[in-house]
Amino acid sequence: MTTHTFRQLAVIFIFLIGYTPFSQAAPSCLGGVSSGFKLGGAVTHPKSFTPASLGQYQASKMTVTYFSDSAGLVTKTFIGVPLYDLISEAAVSTDSTRKNDMLRKYLVINATDCYQVIVALAEILPATGGQQAMVAFATVDESGAILPLDDSEGSVKLVMPGDKTGGRDVFHLSSIVVRSAPSL
Repeated sequence: MTTHTFRQLAVIFIFLIGYTPFSQAAPSCLGGVSSGFKLGGAVTHPKSFTPASLGQYQASKMTVTYFSDSAGLVTKTFIGVPLYDLISEAAVSTDSTRKNDMLRKYLVINATDCYQVIVALAEILPATGGQQAMVAFATVDESGAILPLDDSEGSVKLVMPGDKTGGRDVFHLSSIVVRSAPSL
């Protein structure tokens, strides 16, 4: 096989199968309880978080109601850290030559079982959407006691208030990756 033929086959393979650089290997999708999550991507200060490290931040309390196919109407109160606070601390990287570059950013939010949702950064920025998304590490029961999240939710989870079905609530949170929309 000639070098030219090999290159042609390699290009065809890449187009048919796809290409993922080794530094971006596919995550493991075994599922299971998360012990924490990583915040990275297009940020200046990537960081890892656990329930204990989240407990060092100014905590918020949020009650959400959503419809679950298995449980019907669910109302639950969570304790956690506003997602905006964590993103702000990580310092999203922007291009100063692009008008409103922050509005081109989005978050890829992953669970241990490879469940994945996308949240536009503009949704949680106070000056635009102002959505009060939260990374929760505890819940409040009927008696008012604060309890860690149970194994069905993982040690940390993303809570997106206002979503009617809770489909963007991510149980067993494993990572939040900041990305930028491709240039035209």
